Order: sequence, then structure tokens, then C-alpha cells
Amino acid sequence: MKPIARTFYKMPATILFFTVVPVFYFLFVLIYHPLNLEEFLDTGRGYYTIYLIVSSLIVLGVMVLSRILLYILRRVIDMNWSLYVLWCVGEAVACGLFLSIPMGIEWAGRMTYFTTMSMCVLSMIGILVFPISILSMAVQLHVLNKRADLAPVIDERTLIRFYDEQQRLKLAVSSEAVLYIEAEENYVHIIYLDKGHVREFTLRSSMRALEETLQRHPMVRCHRSYFINPNHVELIRKDSNGYALAQLDNDKVKEIPVSKRYYDSVTALL
Repeated sequence: MKPIARTFYKMPATILFFTVVPVFYFLFVLIYHPLNLEEFLDTGRGYYTIYLIVSSLIVLGVMVLSRILLYILRRVIDMNWSLYVLWCVGEAVACGLFLSIPMGIEWAGRMTYFTTMSMCVLSMIGILVFPISILSMAVQLHVLNKRADLAPVIDERTLIRFYDEQQRLKLAVSSEAVLYIEAEENYVHIIYLDKGHVREFTLRSSMRALEETLQRHPMVRCHRSYFINPNHVELIRKDSNGYALAQLDNDKVKEIPVSKRYYDSVTALL
């Protein structure tokens, strides 16, 4: 199954989830009193407001921890849509389990803990499914719109024409569609987009032979063996050894090394 977009792991989306979800929960319960939660949170002792605030803080805490953990595990877990849905359900279940602790104490002797826990979990799932689903769809819609905006449009003026060593035309592709170019011995690998799909074309040539052509287009050298399109670079990070790596806006391509020699010129274009 297709993996979720990297946008879900980025800080704006992370902040969006752990701010909107608890606010939605608080206002929804306060205004509509769904699932007899007013009576349940009141506990028969007039503690409705207190436990509404407590439950909202629990939702906030769980969402913060969950989204930070999702960000940390992004390189360990291949998060596809099935796993992401389970993760979101897990967030609601976790909120219910944490809420069942204080509510179990309050209802002790009048209601079994299993009943209290069941009410907490089912209530959280029933309420949180709305904001989490809506936010997830909004983020995915943003990703699709962004990809549509970046979809290559054929324009003769922006075509990069690649010739082999005998000056025979082998490939003509829009400069906006090119993700990166990698040199390997006597060949170069041209990685580009074709109708949204990542393609690779291998050409018998050298970086030196292509350099003049590439510099006339939005391509920049980032390493002795690589040219990248800065329009497709999402961020540049450093690994545990201090080496800079460029992350592109397509999940199906690898990270591209950025050497110290070209680091400043690349970052200046981002």
C-alpha cells in the first residue's frame, strides 16, 4: 500500500494535530454533550467542568506524544495508509485509557472499572474520529494540490535535451520534471517525473559534458557526482556523521548528498 506523504511528519502538520484535536474535543463536548458525557464526567458530584478540562488535557498530552513519536519513527516504520489509520485509532484508544484512570477512581464502587474504561474508550473514539479524519484529509488534499502544482508542463523553452557522446539526442524532458542527475563512471542517471511517476534514464556521457547545459536550467551542482533541482528539495539535514543530505519532495527517491564545497550555493537557492 502507498506510504503516507512526508508532509504528515512535518512540524506544521504535527502542531496542527495536537492543537486542533484537543480544542475540537473540548468545544464539541462543551456544546453538544454527546454520549451522555456530561453526566459521566460530572460523576454525580458536580465535577463536570473539572473533568472536561482534565480529559481535554489528556487528549492534548496523548496527541503531542503520539505525533512526536510518529516523527521519530518515520525512518524506522514504513507508514502506509493502513498503519496510519491504526495509529490514529490508537491515539483515541490511548486517550480513553488514560481518562479511565481518574474516572475509574471517581466511579469506584458505583461502576466497575471495565465499564468505566469501555465508556471512556468508546467516547474518545466516537468523538476524536471526526477531527483526526478531517485533518488527515486536509493534509492529504494539500499534498495532492502541491503535487498538481509541481506537475511538469511541456514547454519547449524549458526542455533539457540530453545527447550522448556522439551528439545524438537521447532524451528531452522538462527541466521542472528532473529531480536529480547522478554520475557513475562513464554514465549519468537522469531521475525525472513522467506523469507523476519516477523514471530513470541512463545516458553514456559525463557530468563535465552536461554541466554547461544543466547550468542554463534550474539545476545546481551539490556534489561532484550529483546535480539536483532545488525546486524539488524539501529540506537539507545532517546525518549522525555530519554529512549534509537533501530530501526531495518525492518519497520514492533517495536522499542526495550535499558536499561542503556546494553546501552554501545549494542552501542559498532554497
